[in-house]
Amino acid sequence: MRIAILGYGLQGKSAYEHWKNGNDITVCDKDESLQLPSDVKKQLGSEHLKNLNQYDLIVRSPIVYPLDIVKANTPEILDKVTTNTNEFFKVCPSKNIIGVTGTKGKGTTSTLIAKMLEASGKKVHLGGNIGIPPLDMLKDVQPDDYVVLELANFQLIDIKYSPHIALCLMVVDEHLDWHANSQEYIAAKQQLFAHQIESDIAIYYGLNDYSQHIASVSKGQKIPYMKHPGTDVIEGKVTIDGQEICDVSDIKLLGKHNWQNICAAV
Repeated sequence: MRIAILGYGLQGKSAYEHWKNGNDITVCDKDESLQLPSDVKKQLGSEHLKNLNQYDLIVRSPIVYPLDIVKANTPEILDKVTTNTNEFFKVCPSKNIIGVTGTKGKGTTSTLIAKMLEASGKKVHLGGNIGIPPLDMLKDVQPDDYVVLELANFQLIDIKYSPHIALCLMVVDEHLDWHANSQEYIAAKQQLFAHQIESDIAIYYGLNDYSQHIASVSKGQKIPYMKHPGTDVIEGKVTIDGQEICDVSDIKLLGKHNWQNICAAV
């Protein structure tokens, strides 16, 4: 199969490792000084996104804006485009996947969730937009393991799968230098929830209109936090459904904004 990898950062290198065996790989990147493996072809420079119809599969790195691919080719080209994240969801042996998005706090909350699961005796893999690219985790993931993915709008804009548990933190307008407008930014984050089914779970920040709107597209059970009923800080204690989890004085993370992240993780 002829495969084009668009962008050769961490995610592009991960894609190369995943698809290199038995395939004809071409790396397309605007950086003409890239050092590439000897077994790949290259299309570098200002016209690196052109003539992509010759490939059977196109792997988009997060930094590459999908509309730029269309502009350099035709709208139909998107039928051939996938991403590391889409491939991970497609082939991951575990369905215990938790996806976390939002404007701020994704890394903190994802790490908190992973630590909580580990403390309960689960085998956990943490990656995505932080740390390990999703495809690099595949060799270690077993069917009963848990996977926590921090997912930014760059990964979500064309995602075709949703995790069993999707979480949206507080959202404000951001990355409008990459997106066409705020509506597209919000729509990208909605994709984390858009493919959920009734047995899935959608968790969102109950005091943020954007977060609520993003989670609203889910067909799963919707659970707010920082809003009664649900997980909240009540009289100085983190509480979920009336059960006290901890006193805020026990929290080592600085700043009240982290109370939101803790409630989301709980």
